[in-house]
Amino acid sequence: MEVKRYRNLIDGVWQDALSGKTEKIYCPCDGALVSEVPASGVEDVERAVAAAHRAFDEGRWAFDPRLRSRCLLAWAAAMRAHHEELAVRLSLETGKPIREARFELNSSIGYVEYYAAAARTLYGTSTAVEPGLLSVLAREPSGVVAVITPWNYPITLLMRDMAPALAAGCTCVLKPATQTTGCTLEVLELLDGIAEFPKGVVNAVSGRGSVTGAALADHPDVDMISLTGGLETGRTIMQTAARTMKKVSLELGGKSPNIIFADADLDKALPFALKAIFMNAGQLCTVGSRLVLEESLVDTFLPRLKAEVEKLRPGWCLDEATDLGPVISQEQMDKILGYIESGRQCSRLITGGHRLTEGGLDKGFYIAPTILLDPPMDAKVVQEEIFGPVLVVQTFRTREEALAIANGTTYGLASAVWSRDVDKAMWVARRLRAGSAWVNCYNKLLPECETGGYKQSGMDRAGGIEGMLKYTEVKHLCIDFQ
Repeated sequence: MEVKRYRNLIDGVWQDALSGKTEKIYCPCDGALVSEVPASGVEDVERAVAAAHRAFDEGRWAFDPRLRSRCLLAWAAAMRAHHEELAVRLSLETGKPIREARFELNSSIGYVEYYAAAARTLYGTSTAVEPGLLSVLAREPSGVVAVITPWNYPITLLMRDMAPALAAGCTCVLKPATQTTGCTLEVLELLDGIAEFPKGVVNAVSGRGSVTGAALADHPDVDMISLTGGLETGRTIMQTAARTMKKVSLELGGKSPNIIFADADLDKALPFALKAIFMNAGQLCTVGSRLVLEESLVDTFLPRLKAEVEKLRPGWCLDEATDLGPVISQEQMDKILGYIESGRQCSRLITGGHRLTEGGLDKGFYIAPTILLDPPMDAKVVQEEIFGPVLVVQTFRTREEALAIANGTTYGLASAVWSRDVDKAMWVARRLRAGSAWVNCYNKLLPECETGGYKQSGMDRAGGIEGMLKYTEVKHLCIDFQ
């Protein structure tokens, strides 16, 4: 396996960290070294922000939407041309099965293509206030945006957050997650083949969040922070950004309910319920980690789900037959196993509940897909984000009880309801305290449609037109022509 070495991108130049220090990235499937990346410091951040600031102030990018559109379309085309090699690198660093890595790449390209088109439709408004006086409300880019991305879907969430910022006319400094820096920088390396893409518009500095992420959040020349990550990281970023009154967009954790009524199309609901939690080994903010199941389905639907769960094939990430990859690290695995143990003390274990070690899996961080039935509402496995292949099943008898269970956590990122009774489904969906409420489907995450959190799942929206408008400021131009 080739070990690839990456560098920071600052003002169009690929360069090592000023300290010369590096970080190593290991495949979570077997612990093999796959990438080496810069361990950047505050000085590297300073240089990247200065480059982004110059590109915003002195270049054409901020006020040339056609240029932005052409460059983003070219980037999407380059990603398509290098699709398989990007998917392999993504799979090796995350451990996700290669089929899921390809799916992620396709999703990422969709965001870039959507915002390439949207760049040319950033409309303002005008009002004739009185004779001889015209008020124009113009949309202008916010400025320099620090984009801080997570490790679970590093390419999709990069493009979901960076593409609209670029489409709006902002310049960017990327701080990728340490665990997946290599595959993220590999996508940025494609910019070298797009001659029209201005230098300094996109910059990237790798390193620990406590160093590089904190420096970006505190930097006076960074105008906005866009973060996808955990709740505690979001709180820290928000507190730091307040010192310089930055705009902040946060998508944080989730504990999403997937409500299935007995009158649902259960054949349709079954594969969705399976993928909603076990895709990417449960490492997705919007996973349906709580299956809220009508009580009469415990003896019918749940055994069917258990049977499908036990068919999932764990294995090497590049094996086309693999359904289930490892979790990202030893630390994450230990944390998840701790949650499972606490859940076993207060609920019924339906399947799983242990680390997988047979057939060479002991070299990686594999956890058997786990189902826990009816823990109490105040249990840790119900209230806290586990971020692993652990499904909590909670039962109900009435729609009111289902809704109370669904809304009974501090999170509110995603949700779903399944029923053939459209009136009942919509009654529940409209009352779910979550940024997304899917009806008879799950995890339909579309570039054209906004997602985001209620309560402690974050603030602001990603995707759709709102996902671009958040990177703009509204300027009032008042024109007196009498």
